Amino acid sequence: MKEQINIGIIGGSGYTGLELVKILKGHKYASISFLTSRTYKNKDVGEVFPSIQGSDKDGLVFKETATKNDYKKIDLLFLCLPPHSSMEHVKNNIDNKDLKIIDIGSDFRINDPGSYKTWYGKDHVVPELLKDFAYGLPELNSGLIKKSTYVANPGCYPTSILLGLAPLLKAGHKLDHISIDSKSGVSGAGRKLAQPYLFGSLNNNFYSYSPQNHRHIGEMEQEIKKISGQDYKVDFTPHLLPVNRGIFSSIYCKVQEDLPDDFGESITKEYSDFYKNSIFVKILNDGIPQLKDVVGTNRCLIGISFDERTSTLKIFSVIDNLLKGAAGQAVQNMNLMFGLKEDEGLASDGIYG
Repeated sequence: MKEQINIGIIGGSGYTGLELVKILKGHKYASISFLTSRTYKNKDVGEVFPSIQGSDKDGLVFKETATKNDYKKIDLLFLCLPPHSSMEHVKNNIDNKDLKIIDIGSDFRINDPGSYKTWYGKDHVVPELLKDFAYGLPELNSGLIKKSTYVANPGCYPTSILLGLAPLLKAGHKLDHISIDSKSGVSGAGRKLAQPYLFGSLNNNFYSYSPQNHRHIGEMEQEIKKISGQDYKVDFTPHLLPVNRGIFSSIYCKVQEDLPDDFGESITKEYSDFYKNSIFVKILNDGIPQLKDVVGTNRCLIGISFDERTSTLKIFSVIDNLLKGAAGQAVQNMNLMFGLKEDEGLASDGIYG
């Protein structure tokens, strides 16, 4: 275990980057060596974002770009970049194969280069590295994450959905169909100025988007196959909520098997047993989770309801898209990679511990 982890952050002024800075500044073993932002280059972090406590005193200033010398001083690099940008950054800037990397972006989640092009519409520029990135869902892959140099942080939607599905899939239950309805706060779109995300468009409004071929489907189907050994095609529809943050995923699974009369109770126990050693996942024995119970935390709450009339299992999974869906989970992965307690710098009942 390292006494101090020296960290670089590329893309530190977006929503995810800022949450990451807040967490790391309160982390006992973390030290931010540099962070970049083209928008706020050469500006003090605390001046631009006053919510970042103490940055005006510790000299934390946004750099436009990182230098080769900057990379020599760090143990871990976080990439908080939009699609297609992380792979370009790795190709053009990283020549130290021992530097640990956590990509909070989407470029290294898909294992197969052909599949990456299908879902992201572009050839991967470093396809040889895809196999080296562990999929960073700690509740399922902690052993792999601990021994990996590179980790791909899962997408926010897939995090809520895969955590909701994993116990069911791992137990080998036969499913006829998986249909997913997810709703996200507007911060899931990132810090950008676009008409759908303006106050006048979003306030008192609600709508779906990308109802076909959303890019997260490839990631979800890939990981579902790893968990279950089966090829499932998921029906996924995302929606935009008029709230700042949070994801509520409703997952509908038609179960194709002879079921015991107490299936509703037994499946809840299966879920509770599956996550009994997971710090940040909690199964509700009765009731449906709410966004307010997870916003500002690294937690995932899951509720289950079995409809006997249609043999449909309904799974409700909620997370904070910026924390368990991004920055919080990234720090969870960092802790595993460096042999720390999984919740170091995080709190089970709140984000800053």
